[in-house]
Amino acid sequence: MIQESQVLASFSVHLPVYEGPLDVLLRLIEERELDITAVSLAAVADQFIAYMLSMPQRDPQVIAAFVSVAARLLLIKSRALLPPPPVEDAEDPAETEALLQQLRTYQAYKRAAQFLREREAHHLRAFPVQPPPLPRPKPRSLPLEGITLAMLQGAMQRVVLRWMPPPPADTMIAPLPFTINECMDRITHVVRERVRVTFREVLGQSRSRAEVVITLLALLELLKRFAVRCYQTQPFGEIIIEPFPEEERPAVEVPSELEFTT
Repeated sequence: MIQESQVLASFSVHLPVYEGPLDVLLRLIEERELDITAVSLAAVADQFIAYMLSMPQRDPQVIAAFVSVAARLLLIKSRALLPPPPVEDAEDPAETEALLQQLRTYQAYKRAAQFLREREAHHLRAFPVQPPPLPRPKPRSLPLEGITLAMLQGAMQRVVLRWMPPPPADTMIAPLPFTINECMDRITHVVRERVRVTFREVLGQSRSRAEVVITLLALLELLKRFAVRCYQTQPFGEIIIEPFPEEERPAVEVPSELEFTT
């Protein structure tokens, strides 16, 4: 149906009650804005024949589109002029509903065509495209040059305050669960087994501030002895612990035991 209005776009009807495109005439009659009995279908046919004779080449699509529109006009006019059929020969309601549905579909296609023409006139033929995701930066190791003990202490203090708020004043202080030397042995054992481990994993199931502090002191002592080395892949990221290479380890004096008092 949308093709009929496009094919007959150049054909206009000139009648005493109407002048304009044929498909608009059909719409006015279907919407009962124009009385079909005042329209001479013979005059419409004569004007179309004259239109076809004036064309250098006769297009079969134009003829087919005109026949389709003219047939609907003839059906509507015949129903308006002829007396209603007897009750026993009344028209099937399903057939009437099918015809009305065709007319509604025709109008829907016409509205869609008008909407697309308006978009094209405003050059609205582009669609947004999502940009590709940005590549993730590759992790890079950060050297320990410039990292002071005060900076490590401040970072550790922030971790402790975030994970383990200070206990109430009425809480009893429990004895230390392990010593620095025991914690150093545990860190050394984990690093030897896994080669690379994070400080968060070393803390494990630490439940008190004292356990976290002892673990940090044990890690600092291992750094001092060049038993392990630490680095971060990004500022304030995870602290990664690795064994210190034997070929790069300087000779240092290792004390036998360390004590920690509260």
